[in-house]
Amino acid sequence: PFQRTCMDLAIASQWAEVLGLVTIFGAAIYSWLTINEIKKDRKASSSLKLSELWQNKDFSHGSISIWMQPDDLKTFAELEEFHGEDYPKVFTVLLTWESIAITLHDGHFDFDVVRKQFSLSMITAWKKNRQIIENFREEQGSDQAFEWLQWIAERMMEYYERQEDVIPAQIAFKDWQP
Repeated sequence: PFQRTCMDLAIASQWAEVLGLVTIFGAAIYSWLTINEIKKDRKASSSLKLSELWQNKDFSHGSISIWMQPDDLKTFAELEEFHGEDYPKVFTVLLTWESIAITLHDGHFDFDVVRKQFSLSMITAWKKNRQIIENFREEQGSDQAFEWLQWIAERMMEYYERQEDVIPAQIAFKDWQP
């Protein structure tokens, strides 16, 4: 009887080990699935938050103002003179691109989400204000002014240069159905 009890304990011990491994494996799978769902939720939430920028009248107005400004402005004084009372809106847009670039770089936004929503506006903001920013940097003796605007615009331009065939959404997804 003693030998049988030891044998039963050994078998029970082996089953307990198997059950422990199954539990650990199940917990790992559950954790992996949960983390993926959290990532999806985070991406959707950040995408929605970013899209809300366009709902802000001042932000949208500042973006349009940048599109309308001439390409030959050389100083922030000229930028302010051209935009007049809309200058703070324009400056807010430039600073917003800076903030989004930093947040994207730090991994809190998805590149494709930012690209799809803002790439053309970011590229335009950089191209229209590049001379102003470079002149300001030279005056200040520092390359840090609007460094992130430059960084993100260059990343967006590089993305489009690398793509052999960038197809606009209205063409690429014309057959899409919900």
